[in-house]
Amino acid sequence: MFELAKEFGGIQNPEIVVKLFSLTLMGQVGTSRFAICLKEGKSLYSKISGEYLETDKQTLFKLVSAPLLISELPDTKRYNILHDHLLKEKISALIPLQMQNEVKGVLCLGDKLRGGGYTQSDLEFIFSLSNLAFVSLENARLFNEELEKKKMESELLIAREIQQGLLPRTLPTIDGFEIAAENISSKQVGGDYYDAIPTDNNKFIITIADVSGKGTPASLLMANVQATVHALVPFQLALSIATARINDLIYRNTSSDKFITFFWGSLDAKSKKFQYVNAGHNPPFVMRRDGTIERLSDGGLILGIMKTIVPYQEGSVALNSGDSVILFTDGVSEAMDINGVDYTEERLESFVKGLNGKSASAMLSDIINEIQRYCTAAAQYDDITLIVFKAT
Repeated sequence: MFELAKEFGGIQNPEIVVKLFSLTLMGQVGTSRFAICLKEGKSLYSKISGEYLETDKQTLFKLVSAPLLISELPDTKRYNILHDHLLKEKISALIPLQMQNEVKGVLCLGDKLRGGGYTQSDLEFIFSLSNLAFVSLENARLFNEELEKKKMESELLIAREIQQGLLPRTLPTIDGFEIAAENISSKQVGGDYYDAIPTDNNKFIITIADVSGKGTPASLLMANVQATVHALVPFQLALSIATARINDLIYRNTSSDKFITFFWGSLDAKSKKFQYVNAGHNPPFVMRRDGTIERLSDGGLILGIMKTIVPYQEGSVALNSGDSVILFTDGVSEAMDINGVDYTEERLESFVKGLNGKSASAMLSDIINEIQRYCTAAAQYDDITLIVFKAT
């Protein structure tokens, strides 16, 4: 048994554990028919159909606390159905599988190949053998779960690196404006994207987007959006036409369950005019110097849902000294407290009104602090992305 313990202890592959157990059971006891019924996880069957055992598992777990021959099964009405099922499956003995003195499963043994019943010494040996195998199976399961966890963590790290590498390292200086932006990645990593791209004639393309989904797929799709935006900006197309091109490209090259909420605009620093297209994104706030709020909602459908049929509409807003524009993703408005209640856009709008007169960087910092305060003790499930720019 000591040698078997060493062998089982060194195996991390569940299939090899079951194979070693099967061979040992066959060689030492003379049976090849067995079922391992587990409380958690998938049960294992060797030359037993399991048709009845699946329905009897809960009864087995309550009944079997020590090795038990079927002939010793309590003769009560409560176990009549179980007794009939075990006879139909030609089960002769039941062995508890224990972990920390708790029954986690039951080994159901078929008849011996050479005939005859199981002796007390057989049952004691099988009890020790099966629990060695069970502990080894549990260790293998935990080992593989840890490997899978590390693999997932590695993928999330790659996704986060992709995402952070595509965001601007520094924001451009815009004459007559202050600008600040921030992206706070969640543990799951989404596909948030923002950018501020200088163009000719003292104009700047300001973009914010949110790709559906999480992890590496979302980050890769976000990378495609970023590349497409940067490729189209030098052509100086009308925003409505460029948005349609991005939409058609995403629609042709992604599955139907992938989509992007997208907002971008061209800020003319000289005239202080901001032209924009909103493709299904959370409408940004325009906070006037007197504290009144407007929303930027002109545009069209979310990107990637369908081919462009109806042209995207452009909106335009004139900004005066003291006016601010706040762009955000739904990781801000849908941030949840510990009870799962969303922060909401209404609450955000009310909070933003109280920031009137502050600088762009101060507003950005205050909004982030407010969201983090609201979510105290709750996990962050989505990226938080904000851009604030203000006419000075």
